[in-house]
Amino acid sequence: MPSTGFTGPDMTPPAGYTGPTWIPPRILAGLTGFTDVTGPTGVIGPDMSLFPSAATGLVEPPHIATLDELMASHGAVVTKELADKQTLSVLKTNLRETLRPSLFQWACVGFPEIYIVQTFTIVPPPICSDGVARDMFTYLGYCLEMGLGDLISQIQSKVEGMQFSHSILGNTLRLHVSKV
Repeated sequence: MPSTGFTGPDMTPPAGYTGPTWIPPRILAGLTGFTDVTGPTGVIGPDMSLFPSAATGLVEPPHIATLDELMASHGAVVTKELADKQTLSVLKTNLRETLRPSLFQWACVGFPEIYIVQTFTIVPPPICSDGVARDMFTYLGYCLEMGLGDLISQIQSKVEGMQFSHSILGNTLRLHVSKV
């Protein structure tokens, strides 16, 4: 058997080993790109899957981006914004029909404080169609084309004996009502 040049416990090949030059496990453990010892007849050597070749390597796409990709991406954001604006538009155009049923439910449960009368779940895009990144609060204002404070003031001007407020929990806008 050829000498490995290593001495000490577990530094000699196992009995009956007839393969290529043996590398002791504790030496092998410190090397990267090699497989673990699989037995006296197992193959010890570099893991070739770690070294891409022309046949297996990653091929970079020929383009950074195409105009079609950019337009599709922008179109998706515009479509999402339009859908979100439509969802929230009931707060500006159909306020009576939107809130009245919930206000009667509030009355049925005894007028609890800070009662949630309406919720809207909206997920802002990472970047809006105008190129601006907005958090939930500012995205709602962007979609409503007014601040949430102005929206609450508008709602407040159309009711008596109750106080409206809002909260945001994650991606959900919640409108609350309390008795004055």
